[in-house]
Amino acid sequence: MRAAHLPGLSAALWAATLLWAAPPVGAQSGGSPEPAACAAPEMLLEVVVGGAPRGAMPVRLGVDLADTLVPPDVLRAAEAGYAAQTVSCDGQPFVRLSGQVTVTFDQPRQRLLIRPRLDRLQGDTLNLAGAAAGAPTGGQPVWGVEYGADVQATYAVTPAAGAPPAALNATVNADVGGSGGAWSGSAGALLERSDGSWRAQPRAQVSVGVTDSVRVGAAWNAQPLEGSPGLSSSDFRGVALGAQGGFTLLDPERRVDLPLEADVRVFLDGREVAARRAGPGVLRLVDIPHPAGAPLTVQVEVTDETGVRVQEWVLEPDPDPLPRGAYLAAVRAGSSRGAWGADVRGEYGLGRGWRVGASGSAQLGGSLSAGARVAYTDARGGAQASVQVTSAVTGGVRSTVTTLGLRGETQVGAARVSAFTVLPLGAWQDTQLGAALNANLDPWTLSVSARTALRRDTWSVEGSVTRTFDTVGSVTLSAAAQPGGWRLGVAGGYRPSPRWDLTGGVRAVQVPPAPGSEAPAVAWQAAAGAAFQVDTGNRLTARVSRDDLAVGGSHVGRVLASGEVGLRGALARVQGAVVALPDGLSAQATLGQRAVLLQTGVPGLSILLGGVFVGRTDAAGSILLSGFTPGETAEVRVDLRDAPFGVQVGTDRRVIVPPQAGLTVLDWRANFRVLRWVQVRGPDGTPVGNGSVVWSGGSVLLDDEGFGLFPAQVVRGEVRSAGDEVLCVLDVTPGAQEVRCGTPPDQPGQ
Repeated sequence: MRAAHLPGLSAALWAATLLWAAPPVGAQSGGSPEPAACAAPEMLLEVVVGGAPRGAMPVRLGVDLADTLVPPDVLRAAEAGYAAQTVSCDGQPFVRLSGQVTVTFDQPRQRLLIRPRLDRLQGDTLNLAGAAAGAPTGGQPVWGVEYGADVQATYAVTPAAGAPPAALNATVNADVGGSGGAWSGSAGALLERSDGSWRAQPRAQVSVGVTDSVRVGAAWNAQPLEGSPGLSSSDFRGVALGAQGGFTLLDPERRVDLPLEADVRVFLDGREVAARRAGPGVLRLVDIPHPAGAPLTVQVEVTDETGVRVQEWVLEPDPDPLPRGAYLAAVRAGSSRGAWGADVRGEYGLGRGWRVGASGSAQLGGSLSAGARVAYTDARGGAQASVQVTSAVTGGVRSTVTTLGLRGETQVGAARVSAFTVLPLGAWQDTQLGAALNANLDPWTLSVSARTALRRDTWSVEGSVTRTFDTVGSVTLSAAAQPGGWRLGVAGGYRPSPRWDLTGGVRAVQVPPAPGSEAPAVAWQAAAGAAFQVDTGNRLTARVSRDDLAVGGSHVGRVLASGEVGLRGALARVQGAVVALPDGLSAQATLGQRAVLLQTGVPGLSILLGGVFVGRTDAAGSILLSGFTPGETAEVRVDLRDAPFGVQVGTDRRVIVPPQAGLTVLDWRANFRVLRWVQVRGPDGTPVGNGSVVWSGGSVLLDDEGFGLFPAQVVRGEVRSAGDEVLCVLDVTPGAQEVRCGTPPDQPGQ
């Protein structure tokens, strides 16, 4: 039989290519024919390689498929690894496939299937290390006016002897600012009233990103590199430089199987970063950049002769807030309170939760300070050791003090234990020691703390125990003692409905003896309060005590506002910004020149930053944090004592890395689980008292009125009576406050 003509490249050229790529195995030199293989009959078969048809080809189909000969045109140049040797039959070149390649003959369809064997192919490598450099550096320019007011008035509706005189203190600010490209800044004024007089302070600050890692700034009556100052006051005038980097990790390798030559496009979080025509084999994606503190979705779109497919991975964030090699640093120089000086601070990540930090300052007057610390943090707690050296000149004599510090905390079962010590070298009598224990033994909560110094009468101890009653209320007993006095108290809270919170308490406090008396006196104090949550962003409050009565409210949204008016004083605070966007003006809480948007998914959470209360989360469960110190990490905490009912918290704290400029979104929603009250009724409409709802992910026990705490997501489960009888199957949907059995359970035999 005469061999058919081979299209495309000449048979001789293909034979040379394959001979070079895959030397003959066990063949005679010069590509001599193999009589046994050439003796197979020649058949016209449809050849499919790696799922892609190559057309009808003359094939010599051996009894053993491993001896099958195919024309060179069946294989493309990049598939030369499939060939074992070339032979000549009747003067025509053929290729014998490698024994490692799987060949299948589909007789009904007269097809020869050559399965892909990727390890026989060369493959390709795509290095994505430079993809981060092409990432967008910022959003559209944002400019606007940031404003704020904090007013506090003291007075007495019914004046009493010895009462302080009426006074009015206020702070008002207005700043025009924004950011665009690498630049950000603001200019405005702060107006303050104290001691009966007003004082105006003009101020301005500007910063620019020199590189992706380095930023410089200058400020007049403000802190450089900290963004818009808001209601804070400062008389610093000078310059600063900040640097941070090492927060982009490189995933070493991800592999994509390519049985055929293909067009490949790579996307990082939906942004295309690379495109290539890749040969068959294994495509290795190496050094994939991803931010250390956030997950990254990698998508690879492959288009070949068989169609389009997408392969996807999610690169998880590094749990370490300061990964190995990451750093923060800042240096500042200028004048404050009439004194010239400079300071520097920084932190460096060692990996596995460890980090080191250092700081130092110097003033022209001769004051010096330097410190260093090493810290460890994980989900269970952490530890820190530090040393601080301060030196100052007083009366021409320099004095130096060195202080060592140790602190640590850890989770032991349901208890969190912490301890600290401060050791001034050379002044051991001023050593301070302290320890605390907080245990959550549902429904009981225990808290005990004590501290002392190595001096007489410098000790103190306090503790409390709380008993909660589901989400309805709680009772707390507290006590404290220190030299010369003690305190005892009882307080309670009651929640008649999800919107109402009622509180009350009484305590006795031992106070120093009155003039002319040797016996200490005991003062009794009582107070009560009520709060009504109008909606997720608005809250009304009222409180009463023996000498005061006050009502107030707060709003969390595009404007932050709070206020209170009472018999002894009043206060009001408002903060916000009006921002110019391409589609018009927009109101928001801040300009966000250097801020972190913390997302918890839980409205009304009290958030502490560096141990200081900074606000509550809004209706979406988010809060905007600002005012970070350049060159340092920051610790965010949730005040569990003020957490809304029905909220389960994984960990109450997290170390965060503030951005150098702009807004960073920190998704912490996985740390919280929100529960809600739902009443379950049986098929007859009566509450399923003391029953339960069971589903694949857990179960909920119902009280005597059929109420239970359910997760926020959809739950489909079986309703069981107090006797464990299955009553029905129902769906508990988000927002539902009452559900009723509507679907009977499946019965055997149905």
